[in-house]
Amino acid sequence: RLLELADELDRARSPEGTAAHVTPRRRGERPLLLVADDERDAREVLSQVLEPEYEVASAADGQEALDLARAEHPDVVLLDIAMPRLDGFEVLERLRHDPATADIPVIFVSGRGDDAVKVRSLDLGAVDYLQKPFSERELRARVERTLRLVRSQTALRELAQTDALTGLANLRAFRARVDEEVKRARRYRTPLTCVMADMDNLKPINDALGHAAGDRAIAAVAAVIREELRETDFGARYGGDEFVILLPHTTGEEGHVFAERVCTRLHETVLEVSGERVPLGASFGVACLPEEDGDDGGADALVRAADAALYVAKRAGRGRVALAAAEPRASASAG
Repeated sequence: RLLELADELDRARSPEGTAAHVTPRRRGERPLLLVADDERDAREVLSQVLEPEYEVASAADGQEALDLARAEHPDVVLLDIAMPRLDGFEVLERLRHDPATADIPVIFVSGRGDDAVKVRSLDLGAVDYLQKPFSERELRARVERTLRLVRSQTALRELAQTDALTGLANLRAFRARVDEEVKRARRYRTPLTCVMADMDNLKPINDALGHAAGDRAIAAVAAVIREELRETDFGARYGGDEFVILLPHTTGEEGHVFAERVCTRLHETVLEVSGERVPLGASFGVACLPEEDGDDGGADALVRAADAALYVAKRAGRGRVALAAAEPRASASAG
C-alpha cells in the first residue's frame, strides 16, 4: 500500500509524467474547486456560493494555491491576481510548466478590469476571466461552462487513446505508458512485468465465419483480459490480434501466474456466432524488467523480451505461457 501511495504521489508531482495519466483524486464525487484569494472575505463569499454544488478548498496566497493544486489536482482553480508570495500570473505560469498540473483549468477572479490584464491572463493560458463584483449566477455559469469544457476534452483524449474494437488502450497510449512505468519502476526499485498475448487460430475463424466473427473473437479475448486487470495494471491492443499488458509491482513469476489465469479463462470461454461455437485461446510471453538499471534498452527491451517469450510459447504448441529466459511451461488449459 505504501508503494501504491508513493506511486500516486509520483504521478501527481513528477515532471516526467504526463497530465493525461494523472489519476483523478476522487471518482464519483463532486468536482473539487480551489479558490485562491488573499482576502478572507472574498474566499468565504466564493466558498458559500459554490459549496452547495462543489467541494471547495481555499488558499490565502499564491504559493499555498500552487502547493494545493499540485497535491490535490482540483478540477478548476479560481485565482486572484494580487496575492502575496506569488501573484496569480506566477501561479498560472508554474502550473502550466508542470506536466502534472498543465491541464488544470484556471479562471481569474479579480477586481482589475483593464484589457491588458485580461489579455495577459488569456495569453498565459487562463480559460476565463471574471471581474469583481459579479453575480452568483454568473459565477456558477462560468464554473459550469469550464467543467463542461474539461469533460469534453477528457472524453476526446480518452477516445484518442482507446482502441474502438476492444475498449482497451491503443498502441499510442501504450507507448507513452510503458516509458512512464519503466521510469517509475527504476526510481522506486519495484518490479515491472510485461505480458504479450497473441490469439491462437484467428485465421480459421475469419476464413470460416468472416472477419466480423473474427472481430467478435478479438473483442471477447480483450474482455477476459480486462476483467483480470487490477486498477494499477494497463492493457492495450498491440495490433491485429495481439495484446500487451503492463503489471506494475509484479515479478516475472507473478506475471506468469496472471497469464496462466487468463489463458485458462480463455480456454473455458466459448463464443457463439451465427449458431456456431467459436473456441477462444491465446499464447502468452512474460518478461520482467531487470532489477539493475543497466544498458538494457529500458521499455523497448522489456517489450522485445516479452515478444520473444511469446514466440517461444507459440513454437511450443500454442495455448501456453512462456517466461523470458526460461523454458515454456504448458498451461492448465493446454492439458
